[in-house]
Amino acid sequence: KKVFENLDAGGKKERFKLIEQAANPGQVAQLCQLPGVSRSGYYVYLKRKKNDRDVEAVRLIRKVYHRYEGKYGYRQLQLFLWQDDGVWMNHKKVLRLMQKLGLQASIRRKRRFNMKDKVAERVAENLLKRDFTADKPNQKWVTDVTQYQVGERWLYLSAVKDLFNNEIIAYQLSERNDNELVLQTFTKAFAK
Repeated sequence: KKVFENLDAGGKKERFKLIEQAANPGQVAQLCQLPGVSRSGYYVYLKRKKNDRDVEAVRLIRKVYHRYEGKYGYRQLQLFLWQDDGVWMNHKKVLRLMQKLGLQASIRRKRRFNMKDKVAERVAENLLKRDFTADKPNQKWVTDVTQYQVGERWLYLSAVKDLFNNEIIAYQLSERNDNELVLQTFTKAFAK
C-alpha cells in the first residue's frame, strides 16, 4: 500500500508495472483499486507486453538503415521505406523506433572551403598604396566595372581612368560582366 501512495506522477504503464511486480494470483483486483486503474486494463497491458506490435516495423527500419549504410535519418528512412518497400510508416513512429534501437544518421563533416586562399590567387599587388595622385599623364590608371539597370535589363560599364587629371581614357558598355568586357576596355585605352 505504501508503494502506491506516492504514485501521483507517472502514467498507467508505471502503475501496471508495479502491480505486476507486487501481484500474487489472488490479489490483482485489490492491487488495481489502490492506484485507481481497472483490472481489465491491467490484463490488456500484460497481453500487449507479450505481443510487440512493432516487430515487423523494427525489422524493416533496420533493413533500410543498413541498406543505406546508416547515412540517413528518420525523415529520409521514412521515404525509403515507402519508395523501396512500399511500406508507409508515420515519421514519428520511425523516429521513435530508431531512438529505441539506438540508430542515428552518420553525419558527414561539412567541407570547409578557405576562400582566403582562392582570393589570394587573384588579388593583384597593391602598387598604389592609397596614393591616388600622379605627376604626369599615363603614369597611374585605375579601372572598375559598374552595373546599371536600363529598363528591364542590366548593362555593365567598364572604364579606365587616368589619375593625373581624372580623365576617362576609355570605356566599354556590355550586357555581360566578363573578362572580355575588361579586355576590350584596355584595348581601347592602349590604342588611345
